[in-house]
Amino acid sequence: MPSKVETTHVILPRELIVYQRSDSDVWQCRVKVDNKWFSKTTKERDLEKAIERAKRLLFEAQLRNESNIPVVTKKFRDIARLAKQQMQDELANPKMKAPVSFNQYVKIIDDYLIPFFGNKNIDGITYDELDSYQEDLKVKMNRSPAYSTMRKHNVTLNRIFDKAVEKAYLTNANRPKLDTKGNKSEKYATFDIGEINAILANFPPWIAGTSNREKREQRELLFDYVRVLIDTGARPGKELLDLQWKNIRYRMVVNNDTRVEIDEEGNRSVITHEDYDDRGEALELTKWEPTVSLSVYGKTKDRVANGFDVTYEVLNEIIERNYSDNKITLKSLTTSNNEGYVFRTRSLKAPSSFNHLFDRYLDEHNLLIDRNSGKKRVFYSLRSTHTTAVMNLDQVPIRDLSKQLGNSVGMIEKHYDRATGDAIVENVRAPNARQALFNTDKVPEIYKSKKQKKSP
Repeated sequence: MPSKVETTHVILPRELIVYQRSDSDVWQCRVKVDNKWFSKTTKERDLEKAIERAKRLLFEAQLRNESNIPVVTKKFRDIARLAKQQMQDELANPKMKAPVSFNQYVKIIDDYLIPFFGNKNIDGITYDELDSYQEDLKVKMNRSPAYSTMRKHNVTLNRIFDKAVEKAYLTNANRPKLDTKGNKSEKYATFDIGEINAILANFPPWIAGTSNREKREQRELLFDYVRVLIDTGARPGKELLDLQWKNIRYRMVVNNDTRVEIDEEGNRSVITHEDYDDRGEALELTKWEPTVSLSVYGKTKDRVANGFDVTYEVLNEIIERNYSDNKITLKSLTTSNNEGYVFRTRSLKAPSSFNHLFDRYLDEHNLLIDRNSGKKRVFYSLRSTHTTAVMNLDQVPIRDLSKQLGNSVGMIEKHYDRATGDAIVENVRAPNARQALFNTDKVPEIYKSKKQKKSP
């Protein structure tokens, strides 16, 4: 049995111990409260004074516990670093499927929260200080932070407060309740249909316009990425960039090509498109249309984004470009649960500075700034254009669109619904409703004029 250290004194068995570290002449103490041991310094070098101070610390700790106040305080920066490390560990572990937003929270901790709150005790942060923090953000950003920005900062703060509660440095009773304030976000600048056509048409010559191999590969991949964003309306970033071949399923659907004919009297009829063999016999043309289901993981966790001809074409282009073995096909990659990443260059490198590359491309072609709003276009502008187009041009039900985009109906209406009068005219014609509303033939007697009823 090890001998007891001479500088350790049990003042109250299983409740209070006074001890001295080998590298310090200041006496420390350990107090037990609610079956947990806590270490504190007495700040005394004299043993008798240290014992008296330790007894007071025990009493204060018991009183704090009874009042639902943390027994010990801790600096904000230390708890913030614990929360930061937990997020980084989850990001490093692919099995955890940590949201990409963790990278933003880590940056917020380093760039904003620790510099402002770092030296404060975690249980001493007041609402006035939280208001001061928002004012400090205005100065650093040179503008009032947007509502979405403040929400991210509050989410990050809450993760730190959660860690403080877990470590018993804070209680749920005295943790601050955060209220998100900030300028409400506006709709993303969008592209009109003609601008989207210009974006796609200008890509091939832009790709061919550089002799630098690495730049050309990045441009090729950007073209792939943009086309799939437009075709699926997927969220830019993690949803597509982390997509693996095993996350893809596709099927070919038979669709007989049809056309509409209108006769001299204006009657419409749907005619199956036909061709003829050598004997003049009618042949029905069969069209196979691909449907590509992408199982993506992002802001709203797992969901399926559907792509069609364009996405199918892009995937096959990537395979032809990146895989030299002719036996490797879309079918073989997707059915074998291949874990390779889809959006990679010929050299199998991940995208590099895609946002900046897209900015430069748009700027070069006079498409970076929306002429109507004066706002800068971003990748999310493609998602916005996709959503508006399918609602305006094809009247896709908003319920189905909600599933496709991974947004609530309310969010789609708020951020993406730019329906024009021309776009909705046929849907709101509503002949049955109008016939019923303007039917004046049969008005019940009770609603007829009282004066007319009295007149002879």
